[in-house]
Amino acid sequence: MAAAPYDCLPSRCFTPRAGTIEPRYNEVVMVIQIVLAVFLSLVFGFGYLSGMIRVMSGLLIGFGVLTSFFFGVLFIIPNLQEVVGTPVLRPGGAYPFFVLALVLLGFIAWLFTRPLKPAPEEPMGSKHIRCFAAGLLVYPVSLFVPAFFLFPSSEQRLTAAAATLEVQVLIGVLLFLVGMATALYLLYKATRGTAPGQPDMMRRFVLALFAVLHLDKMPALITYLLIYSPETGIIFPQAAALALAGYVLIGVFLVKVTGDAHSMQ
Repeated sequence: MAAAPYDCLPSRCFTPRAGTIEPRYNEVVMVIQIVLAVFLSLVFGFGYLSGMIRVMSGLLIGFGVLTSFFFGVLFIIPNLQEVVGTPVLRPGGAYPFFVLALVLLGFIAWLFTRPLKPAPEEPMGSKHIRCFAAGLLVYPVSLFVPAFFLFPSSEQRLTAAAATLEVQVLIGVLLFLVGMATALYLLYKATRGTAPGQPDMMRRFVLALFAVLHLDKMPALITYLLIYSPETGIIFPQAAALALAGYVLIGVFLVKVTGDAHSMQ
């Protein structure tokens, strides 16, 4: 009786047969990344709920600093593009990313040195719920609507002039920034709702949900797509850096909400 093929043994996932090791390895890595992302989001959420508003806000802005620095280095060290596995498809200047990193570092310093001025208490009402719901609605809209401008179709790339595509991408980035600013303003209005004995109830809840849903990562997502996506055809050189500047809006939001808090740990 012929012996069973080597790749039919229980240990076949470790055999050199083509297509067995790498897919399973990639699946394991993806699962680990998802677990880590969920764990970190829950840590930030519980951190906000427990009252560590200033520390958690500083960490969120710090992620923007690291992201800006990473993209800046990526443009000036070509070998790093091979290490991360996805080369930059549209070259551009690195200096806007470093400037943005310095600006965000200034926000962190402002966050920890700004004197706290608790906002006047506003009894929780339907106004705060409406602002909260509207902010959560506008936030994803600010991502999907500009996508029609940010990622032109193949037909548009073939027929439209270069200057037209450049303006179109710029409009898409500006729409994204305006939409995100509107959403953050609505969420800020929602944080002003208070309850008897719990003046920071809505602040903690809104910021916790903001962190758990990774809403602070949206500028990084847009920037990543503009730099790496092969379908974009982007020719506006600083569009990605301008999109990443959405972290400035997030920084203003977090600093303002933190300064309004009544209790701080």
